[in-house]
Amino acid sequence: MRSIILALCLTSVTASAATILGFGAEVDYYTSTASGDFNYKTTQTHFGSDHESGYQVGLYFEHPAPLIPNVRVDLTPEISYSGLDGATVSKVSLDQVDITPYYEIMDNVIDLDIGMTFKVLEGKIEGVDNQSFKEVIPMGYLGIGITPPLSPLSVEGSLKYIEYSGDSLTDARIKASWKIVQGLSAQAGYRYESLRISDHFNINADATFKGPFVGLNYRF
Repeated sequence: MRSIILALCLTSVTASAATILGFGAEVDYYTSTASGDFNYKTTQTHFGSDHESGYQVGLYFEHPAPLIPNVRVDLTPEISYSGLDGATVSKVSLDQVDITPYYEIMDNVIDLDIGMTFKVLEGKIEGVDNQSFKEVIPMGYLGIGITPPLSPLSVEGSLKYIEYSGDSLTDARIKASWKIVQGLSAQAGYRYESLRISDHFNINADATFKGPFVGLNYRF
C-alpha cells in the first residue's frame, strides 16, 4: 500500500511540475520600415521609409518558485537601414538583445506578466564618418495574452517602454497564434518601435521602425 501511495504522490508531483514549468521558443521573419531621423555624433541619417527584412527570436523560461522572476530573452540580430546624410548615402545597423525578468500575475484564460527589460542596443553608422555604439537601456515590461477555452487561437501583446526628461523608447508587439499540433503554433503579428532621444548617448533621434512578422512558436 505504501508503494502505491508513493507512486501516486510522485505522479502528482510530476504532473504538477509539467504544468507549472514552462519553456518556449519562437522565430519570426520580420519586415520593417524605418522613417524619421537618426543622428549620432557627426553622422546624420534621414530615413526615407526604407524597407528591410531580418528575423527575431524569442526564448522564455517559467518556473514555480514564487520569489524568483521568470526570464524572457528576445533577439533581433542586425538589421541595416539606409538613408541620406545630406547628399551622401548613410546606413544605420541596429542589433538588439532584450533580457526581461518578469512575474506572472495571472495564468488562465488571461495571461498577465509584469517585469523589467534590459535592452542591449548596439549600433553601427556608416557614412561620412563610421561610428559604433552600445548602450543598455532599462525599460518597463507588460505582457498580456488571451486564450479562449478549447480554442486553437490565442492573441498576445507586449509593451516595453521608458520615458525620461522628454526622451522615450517604445517597443510594442501584437500577434495572433494558431495551434497546429500540441505545442507547435503558427503566428503572425506587427511590431512597432519608436526612438525619441535628444542629446543623450551622443544620439539625437526621432525615428520609427515598424512592420509585420510571421513565424512559428513551440511551447514545452
